[in-house]
Amino acid sequence: RRVLFRSGAVIVIGAATGFVWWRKHSRDASGTAFATAMSVAESQIAPAPTVPGATQAPGTFPNPKARQEATVAAFQKVAGAYPSSGDGIAAAYQAAGVLMAMGKAPEAQKAYEDVIKRAGGTSLYGYSARLGLAESLASQGQYDKAIKEYSDLAAQRDSLLPMDGVLVALARTQVKAGKPADARATFKRVVDEFPTSVYANEARQQVAALG
Repeated sequence: RRVLFRSGAVIVIGAATGFVWWRKHSRDASGTAFATAMSVAESQIAPAPTVPGATQAPGTFPNPKARQEATVAAFQKVAGAYPSSGDGIAAAYQAAGVLMAMGKAPEAQKAYEDVIKRAGGTSLYGYSARLGLAESLASQGQYDKAIKEYSDLAAQRDSLLPMDGVLVALARTQVKAGKPADARATFKRVVDEFPTSVYANEARQQVAALG
């Protein structure tokens, strides 16, 4: 029985060692893939060659739009290959942000919702994705839904997000939604609760303007 126990222990230890190696290798691989995607995002913009037969310089793009499209594809590739890893979640978040920057709010909305499912709503990426989701909804004119997202975030005192920034985003959306009284109350919260915030001056001006 002792021999069998020892044999079993060797097998278990071997399996555990293999699992640790696999986890490390996976992290290394996902990290490398994420770094590669980041290099695409940071690539230089170089005008397309005008000489007949010449090709675009390696690692460059002819315009920002081409780089953005390639960046989204690169990050989505990482997110698809490593869906539950930290790098995969980070890549999905980055892809959502680029889509938003490209003015593709509906696609960004879906991408942010995907990040929330992957990361959970109360993780750093989850909170950040919820903020991005609210922005994407507001960009589509879905103000009531955006206000609800911002309001939910503003109600969570243990949030990892800067609360003054969340409140200002909420107030700005309330203004766009034609709810000046609500917007004034929200801006006043910034003045009262965050008097030294970088948004404090804007909030004071808005409180006076909406008074």
